[in-house]
Amino acid sequence: MSYQRQAVSLDLDTDVTHQCTLHTTRDGHLIGIIEFSKPSYALKWGDLEYFRRRTEEFSVMPFPDCINAMVIDIRDVKPFVDNDVPIIPWRLLEEECPIRLVVPQERLEYYAGFFEPTWLTSDTEIAIQELREFMDMFVH
Repeated sequence: MSYQRQAVSLDLDTDVTHQCTLHTTRDGHLIGIIEFSKPSYALKWGDLEYFRRRTEEFSVMPFPDCINAMVIDIRDVKPFVDNDVPIIPWRLLEEECPIRLVVPQERLEYYAGFFEPTWLTSDTEIAIQELREFMDMFVH
């Protein structure tokens, strides 16, 4: 008697997309920048899982080393996100790595109620600059 097997897929039912880049500070610290985009306004389980998987895998990938800080850009995510959305990687929280969450300017006050206000900004370049200054100040 053979055992029944059913084919399954690990693909997620989502319209969320992402783009990743790296920035290296003058002292060689790696800042990971992940930009999410979601055109529809309804959040589904697949969307939440997509956010979690992508930020988690990006935080632990060894480029030459794992990233030391992360910028998470959700300006192009149409629905409002709250602290139940698993968007901050556990490794960065556990290791107290600096994080910046880039949100639309008009939503800054809203997100300050859910996320650490010092993490929030509405400009990616400012987020990178803040992280660079914070990480490089320990050496110089």
